[in-house]
Amino acid sequence: MRSHRALRAAVILAVLSTGWLAAQWPHALIHPAIGWIPVPLSAGLGAAVCFRTARLAGEAGRFWRHLGIIMLILLAGVISSAVDSLAGPDAPTQRSGGFTMVLYLGAVLVLVWALLRLPVRRRMITFGLDLAVVVCATTLVAWFFAVQQSLEVARVTGTVWTIFGILLMLFAGLLAVAKVALAGTGGLDRAALWVLGGTVLMGAGLGAIAPLLESRPYLNDCQLSIPVCAAGIVLAALVQRHATPASLAAPRKPSRPFSLLPYLAVIVADGFVLAGVGPDQTQTRILVGGSVLLTLLVVARQLVAFYENSSLLARVDASMLELRRHERRFRSLVQNSSDIFAITDAAGRVTYASPSLIRFHGIPADRFLGSIASERVHPDDLAPLRRQPAVPGTARTAQMRLRHADGTWRWFEVVTTNLLHDPSVRGIVSNARDITESRRYQDQLAYQASHDALTGLANRALFNAGTVQAVRDAQSSSSGLALALVDLDDFKAINDRLGHAVGDALLVEVSERLRTSVRPGDTVARLGGDEFAVLLPDATAAESARIAEAFIDALAVPVRAAGYELLIQASIGVARHTADCDASDLLRRADMAMYAAKELGKSRWVEYGPELDAHAVEHAQVAAELSQALDRDELFVLYQPIVGLPHGEVRGVEALVRWRHPTRGLVSPVTFIPVAERTGLIVPIGAWILRSACAQGARWARELGPLAPWKISVNASARQLLEPSFVATVASTLADTGLDPARLTIEITETAVFGGGRALDTVRALHALGVKIALDDFGTGHSSLGLLRTCPVDVLKVDKSFVDGVTGTVEQEAIATSISEIAQALRLEAVAEGVETAAQADRLLELGYHLAQGFHFARPLPADEIAPLCTHPAVTTTLSGSRVSAARRP
Repeated sequence: MRSHRALRAAVILAVLSTGWLAAQWPHALIHPAIGWIPVPLSAGLGAAVCFRTARLAGEAGRFWRHLGIIMLILLAGVISSAVDSLAGPDAPTQRSGGFTMVLYLGAVLVLVWALLRLPVRRRMITFGLDLAVVVCATTLVAWFFAVQQSLEVARVTGTVWTIFGILLMLFAGLLAVAKVALAGTGGLDRAALWVLGGTVLMGAGLGAIAPLLESRPYLNDCQLSIPVCAAGIVLAALVQRHATPASLAAPRKPSRPFSLLPYLAVIVADGFVLAGVGPDQTQTRILVGGSVLLTLLVVARQLVAFYENSSLLARVDASMLELRRHERRFRSLVQNSSDIFAITDAAGRVTYASPSLIRFHGIPADRFLGSIASERVHPDDLAPLRRQPAVPGTARTAQMRLRHADGTWRWFEVVTTNLLHDPSVRGIVSNARDITESRRYQDQLAYQASHDALTGLANRALFNAGTVQAVRDAQSSSSGLALALVDLDDFKAINDRLGHAVGDALLVEVSERLRTSVRPGDTVARLGGDEFAVLLPDATAAESARIAEAFIDALAVPVRAAGYELLIQASIGVARHTADCDASDLLRRADMAMYAAKELGKSRWVEYGPELDAHAVEHAQVAAELSQALDRDELFVLYQPIVGLPHGEVRGVEALVRWRHPTRGLVSPVTFIPVAERTGLIVPIGAWILRSACAQGARWARELGPLAPWKISVNASARQLLEPSFVATVASTLADTGLDPARLTIEITETAVFGGGRALDTVRALHALGVKIALDDFGTGHSSLGLLRTCPVDVLKVDKSFVDGVTGTVEQEAIATSISEIAQALRLEAVAEGVETAAQADRLLELGYHLAQGFHFARPLPADEIAPLCTHPAVTTTLSGSRVSAARRP
């Protein structure tokens, strides 16, 4: 809107100036100074508009800034001209002073310089020749009209520089027109430059009317030319501002391969030459000379054109050669490419197929032409094929199976691009790459990532995902869901004893038995090690119980693994889904039930119940309180005498830990020892028991001398034997307490060392220290005579379950008899545990046992009650009539 207001103001000032000249033409009506008022206003308005337009970037902004400077110079020239006309010596007059002419000529020169600085998109020699032709022809025409009047113009204005200025303005106008017609406009709008060129030409023409005003000195040609030129410049600036960026950025495509302007100029100039030939020899020579010059310029222009055409043809030939080379290369690439290229029309018919098609489908490409592409796509993969890109120029990638000539299906990755809008294609372009092998490899990797490599069962990740989905389905459909957790009992011992190859073969056989015991749709997974899980969707309580029993029965049959006949057992925990549990809760509950089955004696299954949660909470609370029991001095050690038969003298003691809880009272070892084993607290507690027992044994040795208990027995759990520092702990304890290593006996279970490995190495290291090794509860674990040969054993402790049968039948006492004979043969000591009656003691002596312990002789006692038993033996009668001494407390 502001630009339109500026244009209206410029037009109004031009109209006022024109009206002033028309009104003052007959005779002066008003003082001449009034006619000069619109002239500087027009120049100033034009300068302001040019500087505002100069905010544009690039060459256009610089050009309009120069044009604004020109308008300021004209403003100064107008003011100087007004002073010359109104206040000069011959006022009013049309004569201009030297300073005024310098300003006018300077403005025109700056205009020419600004036009020449506009970028040229053609070769400079071509543009220069065309411009020379136009200028030469126009100069001839101008000379023909103005040569007779030039002296008159100089006489009226008082200086010959006026003629020079008019010619410069004429040249500037022609330069602007030539820029548009011959060379383009750079960053300047084409229409704006046309307007500007016409304005300059009009200014040159209006400047030549000075002779018409000779009889009217109160008028001046500047009063008309300056406002009109200012209006034209404001219009050109307005056109420039409203030009679109696209029209400024891209050059306009010419309607013809050449410009008519030079040729029109030549035709016009030749016409005036013919018309101007007359008796005046000078004028004729000038016209003929100008015509010859024009002819030479045109010939030069044509020679340059011939050279350019020759260069262009050479470049075209080179481009065609390169194009053919590219075409051959592209044809070779298409024919030998590992990809398939095809084009289908909008209806899905094949319009082009690359020759490489025969390598992947066994069918020549020409047999595909006209066929429907979807006929060879797998029915399950038709949906991606139908989702072709609808927007022109867009692409889409999909994987699908295509039928081979041999009837098999192969996987392809197909990239389709919509080129229906491209006139040279007009179809859907498909680029297909055979990915059958990579797809097979990906499927194999996916299978390996979700299945156990040894058994082929689902692994933990896949099982967890399936459990989450099964729980979600059970919650939405209210159907039954159960989860069974199967853990093989004592598998580690078999694996370590017989080797990993046997263990792996056993796991494979177990997994197969589990798989054959479930229903179709159930999921069997190996979670790791010897732990399996079974997901039972839509299973009632009876069905889950039946399947758990089937697992027990399947594993009861001996397993043939790597040439070994093995009997394996498993503890199974079963948990049923309820509304308040998620997948992790279901697995946790099955795990709790499985551990409950182990605690009940293994080789059985237990179903989760709320009481197991309470039991787990109780265990957690016991573990938390047990971890503080040592610091609070709540643990203490009792000693149960090991006596000699038949007289009952104290030969040694077994250290037994007890826990006096401040609120629970005495806590049974059956309650807290398993918790200590599971949590690892058995390690620090065992070290404390060892140090207490060794210190007490050393004290007895100092105080009682030969009557002191010779052997101090301390139990070591399997967890302790696996500790790397256990041997060092025993050695440092013996050194600190001063106890003779030969007086210390470490009691271990058969299961702890049956598998060998680190536990057996620890036992051997202890024996190397001089410590005696006793096998506790011998005959109840993984009893093996080979263990007596590989493990450095000094004492066999017969379990109470075998001692109870010594007073029964021959069959019942056979094991106790055999153990005694083995101990005698291997020169080992045999200790009978759990002796509760004199009859048992008598029979054990008859079987060859000389060491025993049990309630018949003494209960576990505090350390201060052991010394009297050593110095005053209570058992004084014969075995047949022996009675319990005072040391036997109820």
